[in-house]
Amino acid sequence: MNESGIVVNNSILLVDRANQLRRENKSLREAIIESGMTRFVPILLTTATTVLGLLPLTLTGGSLWEPLGWVIIGGLLTSTVLTLVVVPVLYDLYSEKEIKIIQES
Repeated sequence: MNESGIVVNNSILLVDRANQLRRENKSLREAIIESGMTRFVPILLTTATTVLGLLPLTLTGGSLWEPLGWVIIGGLLTSTVLTLVVVPVLYDLYSEKEIKIIQES
């Protein structure tokens, strides 16, 4: 199980969708909002299927797998929320700097 792979993939898909929208001449903020809205459900479904897949192992896993399952589930849920909040904010911050640098040149 590779929790970080799921989170990285979700982030890449979110940024890729925003980049596609920017190429379609949408403003930065419109691209961020629309990419968040279109990728929101797929990101949640990916997280939900992984969490549901971990539940049998977590609930019946014994002294080793039970705590490990809860940690993975907690980390995945936390990182999903951070992906939906932090990635768009960072995309906005770094894109703004990129635009200013290009305009100054």
